[in-house]
Amino acid sequence: MPEDLAQVLRSAGAEKPAIFNVGFRVLFAQAHIPGSQYAGPGKDQTGLDALRKAVSALPKTNPIVLYCGCCPWERCPNLEQPWRLLVAAGFTRVKVLYIPKNFGQDWVQKGYPVEPSDPSRG
Repeated sequence: MPEDLAQVLRSAGAEKPAIFNVGFRVLFAQAHIPGSQYAGPGKDQTGLDALRKAVSALPKTNPIVLYCGCCPWERCPNLEQPWRLLVAAGFTRVKVLYIPKNFGQDWVQKGYPVEPSDPSRG
């Protein structure tokens, strides 16, 4: 749940998960969860390949959170395939952030931590 992840991010002693945005670059560029990495749309092979590469050095027991927020949860095209990929690869602590409507409404407008993209990083 968003409130749970926001609490973890604000807690100095909490174990921080690796967080990956598997949505669209334009949305990630506007605002994203601090410390998250952009992997690319989870519905595309390019995004799945980028995610696979991004997690390649992580221990299989590392907590991982995937999120998108492009549209309502039940219609999001970007979450299922990345989750399946990581579970099939042997990652044991993979979670998908539940964003009911969209990232703006369910994360940004609730005052949870955000940061804009660094334009120098593409």
